[in-house]
Amino acid sequence: MTKRLKSKFHTCKKLNKSYSNIWGLPKGDFLRSVRNEKKKKTSVYGKLLGAKQSLKCFYCNMQEQAFKRIFKKSIKSSLTTLDRFISFLESRLDVILFRSCLISSLHQARQMINHGVVLVNGKRVRNAGTKLCKLDIVELKKELIIKSIQTNETLEVVKSNFNSRFFPSHLEIDYKSSIVIFLWEPNYENVYYSVKADYEIIKRFYR
Repeated sequence: MTKRLKSKFHTCKKLNKSYSNIWGLPKGDFLRSVRNEKKKKTSVYGKLLGAKQSLKCFYCNMQEQAFKRIFKKSIKSSLTTLDRFISFLESRLDVILFRSCLISSLHQARQMINHGVVLVNGKRVRNAGTKLCKLDIVELKKELIIKSIQTNETLEVVKSNFNSRFFPSHLEIDYKSSIVIFLWEPNYENVYYSVKADYEIIKRFYR
């Protein structure tokens, strides 16, 4: 079970931004009791911290150690640091489920993985941070698919999610059978974030 079911929007309040939520979720899932206050002058460190926190909170407020470990790993790559960093994050199982629009939120994706209803290449996986490789196949248990089809839940969820997100080019999705094929690791330019920020400066934060 995720630890932030009841307070998943609490992390958004710390970012001091004028938006409903950082995931761009459909109308109805909004940030309550937040008022736009007068913006204070931000220091250089504050800008670096804000960019880092915005990205970290988007990925379900990952633990700092895990977030930093992935970033340090991306520095060793021959590719652009930010592109490699994003490709590592977007290769996670929970993120792929969220990007596929089959799931309403990252928190729901983690919950489903923890409950053992997600299969990778035919095997049950319970670790939301599992890194997928090229052409790996992700699917939901057949019992869950049949129930969703009978109640028409899948179609309604997909329609709602498409209104608030974009179609990922690095995934091939069969919405009828709820199967997702991971085609390749995306870079920063191919990934959509509802919060616009200069994420290039994150490497200065960990310098």
